[in-house]
Amino acid sequence: MKDLSAADEQRILSADPAADVTEPELARSRSRSLAFMESDVTHIFAGDPEGYRRPPAKRWRAAGAFLAAAAVAAAVLTASFLQAAPVETPAATESFSPPSPAATTSPEPTPPAGPFHSLFVSADEVLVLEALPNAARSLRGGLGVEPVNVRQVLKGDLTAGETVLDVAQAERAINGSLHWRDSQEEAPFTYLGFFAKGADGGLHLMEAPHSLLQIQNIRTAATVDPVTDEPVEIGEDLQSRINVAPVGDVPVATHPGGSWAASAPNTIWGTQAADGTRDGQVRGYVSPSEACFTFENSTEKVYLRWPAGFTAKVTPLMVDAEGHVSYFGTTLANKAVILNEWGFIYTADLDTRPQVKGQLTTETASCEGETLPVFDIWPERAGGSPFQKGRGVVLPTP
Repeated sequence: MKDLSAADEQRILSADPAADVTEPELARSRSRSLAFMESDVTHIFAGDPEGYRRPPAKRWRAAGAFLAAAAVAAAVLTASFLQAAPVETPAATESFSPPSPAATTSPEPTPPAGPFHSLFVSADEVLVLEALPNAARSLRGGLGVEPVNVRQVLKGDLTAGETVLDVAQAERAINGSLHWRDSQEEAPFTYLGFFAKGADGGLHLMEAPHSLLQIQNIRTAATVDPVTDEPVEIGEDLQSRINVAPVGDVPVATHPGGSWAASAPNTIWGTQAADGTRDGQVRGYVSPSEACFTFENSTEKVYLRWPAGFTAKVTPLMVDAEGHVSYFGTTLANKAVILNEWGFIYTADLDTRPQVKGQLTTETASCEGETLPVFDIWPERAGGSPFQKGRGVVLPTP
């Protein structure tokens, strides 16, 4: 070991904590140690207790004094040599804040099994979207960058909500049809689209067969070709991932079914105006657990019963000054609506309709405190919607 210089020796001695220990404190420390050794408490020690013989008290006191002095000296030496070096906390008792996790991106979804596996892999974005009207574009203009409402992102980084997407590629398949622009905000068409990122950074409909499909039934996510209305099978895996079915709908009174073609239906006409037009009024009432709807003209009022699969809900719609649902309305209001078996609006509260067709029964039912004859509504066809048809929406053929 290197000999300490006089200066180092003086520095260590001046830092020696033993210099601050007074004689009375040493005496008290020895007294406490000896008092413990002299007590009758059980002392735990290493070795064979049977072979242990306690030394006489005098020897024990001397040994205790020696051990106490040795302990103090050891403490002094340890403190003097370790005083300048920081003491590291044992790992078992170390307390620290865990590092913040690194930012991660959403994991790439597993490509679905089935016929659209390859198209899903090739696409940068796979979206469920609603086509919105584009008033700035003339009806004769071709498809291009169109306003849409993204309902669901099945793959990609786009977020849900209103945006614009380039669907010009669909023009070749749609062949000039106004099918896309027949969509309205109140009754939008719903699509499944496969998009690729272009050199301009925008999303463009892929140049591949069936890169744009219409979701004909939003309850089951059944898809059709948007031009021919022919069903297109996308596979159960991909179909199960589409989730745009109605939320918050409640039961309504239903009947087993019936159609205009089955037999001559009964007809209840609306009130005839001076110009020869007829209008009856639909009223709807929706509670958290059930709903009821009626139809009335100037002379009669009936309780409406719906085909199996119909439901009701409250949804915001544009209304005019009288509260009637109108595409040209200026105020948004919550309205009670009936949803058909495909999940689209069939009719709404304060809707005016020229007539209802179906079967007038001998039963009665109560709605908003009134007991009324029951009339079973027979839709024109599966998926038919007078609400959408009255707004110029061309419905797909089942």
